[in-house]
Amino acid sequence: MLAGDERWAMVQRIVSSALFAKAPQLRDILIYLARRALEDTPAAISELELGRNVLGRRADFNPNEDNIVRVQVRHLRKKLEDYFDTEGRDEPVILTIPKGSYVPSFTPRPEPLPAPPAATDAAAIDASPRALAPDGRAVSGRSGNRWIRPAAGALVLLCLALSAIALRFWKEAAELRAQVPVIEDRIPLSDDVLWSRIFASGQTPTIVVADSCLALLQDILGVDAPLRDLVGNSATAKTIDAIQDKKLQSALRVIATRQYTSLGDLNVVANLLRLSERYDARPRIRYARYLDTREFKSGNFILIGSRRGVPWVQLFEPQLNFYVEQDVKTHSFRFLNRSPQPGEQRSYGSTASGKNQEESYADIAILPNLSGNGYVLIISGITMEATEAAGEMVASREFSSALAKLLRAGPGKTPARYAEVLLQAKTMPGTAGVSRIICHRLVRPQ
Repeated sequence: MLAGDERWAMVQRIVSSALFAKAPQLRDILIYLARRALEDTPAAISELELGRNVLGRRADFNPNEDNIVRVQVRHLRKKLEDYFDTEGRDEPVILTIPKGSYVPSFTPRPEPLPAPPAATDAAAIDASPRALAPDGRAVSGRSGNRWIRPAAGALVLLCLALSAIALRFWKEAAELRAQVPVIEDRIPLSDDVLWSRIFASGQTPTIVVADSCLALLQDILGVDAPLRDLVGNSATAKTIDAIQDKKLQSALRVIATRQYTSLGDLNVVANLLRLSERYDARPRIRYARYLDTREFKSGNFILIGSRRGVPWVQLFEPQLNFYVEQDVKTHSFRFLNRSPQPGEQRSYGSTASGKNQEESYADIAILPNLSGNGYVLIISGITMEATEAAGEMVASREFSSALAKLLRAGPGKTPARYAEVLLQAKTMPGTAGVSRIICHRLVRPQ
């Protein structure tokens, strides 16, 4: 039915464009909505329908508790705007999804506005005939515009004042920039073995920040949410529904709908963004809750946080020697060592090391993505401060040099591509501290 429809042909061009190359869910949603609009001409399309038929939600899917449809369609609207501004700028028809509706709209592209008429030549105005006053003096045809000269003077003064203010702010900003450590000086491009891969030319790496609300829910409920719960939200929702205290139940539902991450994650992201500029990379930042397993089959990823806030770490845990586990007695977290080597401990947990100081641990792992055609960098700490300390360590020149040595399997051998290092960090509440590598493993892809 749609074979000869130009609108359907345009939809195929959109989903085949570079903008949608790494957005499989958005492609699926767009194809479904376009087919429904062109074949069925529906008056409305519901969130329930999209959740079940496109996003794989179960029969008990409740849009009031799981906002995945609204979030994904919001992303889709932005992608469509970008497409028609770039690759699709010559499309005669524009496809939009109006806010408040999920039914696509196909509208002809508006005609460009005509160019404004050319300004009248000032010389022609000056040469215009002039009237004579009763006393014989010439009267300018612009005599009614006596306010122009004072207004122009006031405008010049205003521009000078604004320029002075802008110059002052520019100087203050320059002073602030001078106080920020420049990562450019830390890692030379020539001997780097990590960032030249993560920020490889022609790729758009993805930085994933932790879902702090999911971690908080697990702490309050005393559960360890599996990865499938992030996808379906079913187990957490049922646990909240079973709580008898209605006020607590209501508060937990509010937490479940919020989208917060930690200050430590943001500090790590800021360092990574500055570092990426040296490689002309343009990383995108994603919230852990809104990824899809299929996305990890291609491209490079940086996961900031443990499995508590970034459950996607569970996809790669079978390859890790050090993994986070909660002590059932103390409810504290620690790294377990699958295969302790001589001089290593079986577990590493946080301990107080002085007044307001703590000795904590973090893991940095460089692994292949699910298809083996890209890299996944995991920066995971027992605490927020340990994660931030690991983020500072991984962006340092010292770590790049140490990693290069670790990846060398031996004289005459091909260097390894994947590795994992465990860090010990001395931190203070809310602040990252000094960290050092205490043990490592070369990783064999699985």
